[in-house]
Amino acid sequence: MATADQTTWLDEIIRQRERLKRDLVSRLVGVAMTCVVFAVFLPFWFLFFVFLLIVGSEVMTHRYMTAIETDPTPGRRVAVLASAVIGMSLYSLPALFVWLNDDPLIKFLAVLSLIGALLSISVVRSTHLPFGIASGIPPTLALLWLPLQYVFDPGFNLSAVLALVGVIVLLSYFVSALIQSNRAQSQLLDAISEVREASRAKSAFLSAMSHEVRTPLNAIAGHTDLLLRSDLPAESRQHARAAARAIRLLKSILDDVGDLASVSEGKLRFRPVTAAIRDEMDAVRHLSPASHGEAPPEIRVETTSDVPEFGRFDPILLRKCLGHLCTVVLDDQPQGGERQVFLRCSMAPTRRDRLRISLSGKEPGQRLETPDPVIEGDSLSQSVTRRLAEVMGGKTSVIRAPDGSLSARLELPFVAVADPPAGGAEAIYGRLRVLVVDDIATNRFVVVQHLRALRIEAKEAGSGQEAIERLTEGAFDIVLLDMNMPDMDGEATFREIRASDADWSRIPVIALTADAIADKRDYYLSLGIDGFVSKPVDRRLLWAEILDALPPPPPL
Repeated sequence: MATADQTTWLDEIIRQRERLKRDLVSRLVGVAMTCVVFAVFLPFWFLFFVFLLIVGSEVMTHRYMTAIETDPTPGRRVAVLASAVIGMSLYSLPALFVWLNDDPLIKFLAVLSLIGALLSISVVRSTHLPFGIASGIPPTLALLWLPLQYVFDPGFNLSAVLALVGVIVLLSYFVSALIQSNRAQSQLLDAISEVREASRAKSAFLSAMSHEVRTPLNAIAGHTDLLLRSDLPAESRQHARAAARAIRLLKSILDDVGDLASVSEGKLRFRPVTAAIRDEMDAVRHLSPASHGEAPPEIRVETTSDVPEFGRFDPILLRKCLGHLCTVVLDDQPQGGERQVFLRCSMAPTRRDRLRISLSGKEPGQRLETPDPVIEGDSLSQSVTRRLAEVMGGKTSVIRAPDGSLSARLELPFVAVADPPAGGAEAIYGRLRVLVVDDIATNRFVVVQHLRALRIEAKEAGSGQEAIERLTEGAFDIVLLDMNMPDMDGEATFREIRASDADWSRIPVIALTADAIADKRDYYLSLGIDGFVSKPVDRRLLWAEILDALPPPPPL
């Protein structure tokens, strides 16, 4: 087991390797330019040979640092430090030869190249302090030798002593800068780690708080609803309705907090599937139910004709994002009046691969009677929608129109799914064999008919065990697997397929299930299943999932 110190220096070496990798091009360009300048005074073949050796030392350093990640032995660590010394020795060698020139300005070039090496080391090679110190040894010795050779030649040379003192001061500052740079990086990493830990703790607290608050809130909401359903005096009913509105607002806040915590913890993943965008837009109408005794908010949806019927996106995250945006628009409207949201779904004008959904509290062509003030700051719901959109690769914006009405916009990637070709799957794949696994014969019959309409050869299996036997007996290109079967269910069958040592262990598997809820879909996809089609099966959705799970071969 690795000790704490070993883990620390191993992490430093890995980060040092990545830092050297990012600086490689500019570093080699600088070395090459130095060789070009020195070529005026030294033989070209010598400098070219030195440059090749420097490149070789860079390669060896990278290899040693990569090898030490899997086998962090002391010998490999010494090899990393030795490669640093060798590489900087090769760089410092031409400067010593240039120093032999009698022209003082040419000598200055030699000194300049060595100081430049120390500057580069203090910046680029300070992640792992021993590596930086080892890299600094050759240019340090070269700089010390330059004045030291004149101290006693001839006699005592005061100028050489002063130059030596200046070099010592420079080297002292170099060591100090190297140590401070290393310390600053360590402190920065510690601060980032603390911030991430605090963020995780905050998210865990928010999730726990949201969960704990929902239990008493559910009781309060239930009793309030019972009060509204009973015969109450007018004044008491008014109080109960106000309490119901406050409960609804608190529930909305809890939803925002829960989603924000999930995004912060990385629990919400982008899982695109093939779905009908118009169905998802229509589902938005039911995202904001009203309490008893109140008129539900009116949510009107318009989907333009340029939007394809099917596409690949994440319907669960889309519903969450639109639900929060509807809350933003509805909360801006006065209580007690008619509350409404108008949604318009269209393709982005300049990007045919992006979907644009606009939300507004007023119908196009109408104006609000009382303009509201400009919104300042950023609400919790807006923060959540922005993070959700980022998970989907999109973006949101909430603006106040000149007439005071609130508008929101969501843009996200949308990959349109083409209809099956007239020639069926044969036009794309040639021969395609699919195994349909379902314990209900009627379900298998329906899926097989869809496949035959797509000119796909289909075989049936009535259980998970039979599916394993079928795969063993013959070659198939893809498996359509029902997840809810007795005895050996779909999950167990899938795990058995992946655990097999046979050639078909990596065959694409698409889940066929009546479990269309988000948690089930996410769970199945997290298992590694290649696609998801909910029942009843739509032929175009099935075709789209086959295309995604089994990419067509390249054209000849």
